[in-house]
Amino acid sequence: MGVMACQPNSKFAKAYSSGIHKSKYWEPTLEDALDVCAKVSRIAAIVFNNSYGKGKPIPSADPNLDYGANYAKMLGFEDQTFWELMRLYLVLHA
Repeated sequence: MGVMACQPNSKFAKAYSSGIHKSKYWEPTLEDALDVCAKVSRIAAIVFNNSYGKGKPIPSADPNLDYGANYAKMLGFEDQTFWELMRLYLVLHA
């Protein structure tokens, strides 16, 4: 559902409705894939917040923090030790 929520901004859907040639499908598809990759941590944080966070507001990404720290912060964890654990977790699963 989170990925489908991104569909109104889909570059492929817009290109397809405009009549893009089959040989060019890969270009907007790549853009959509990169957009979803960029949004996946926010989507996961929203799902986590809806299930376990009791509806607390999710903080915006901080440009001074790395991916793991931002993700942990969006999940509601402010402990820097947990941020290190999240970095390790993401590296192991990447």
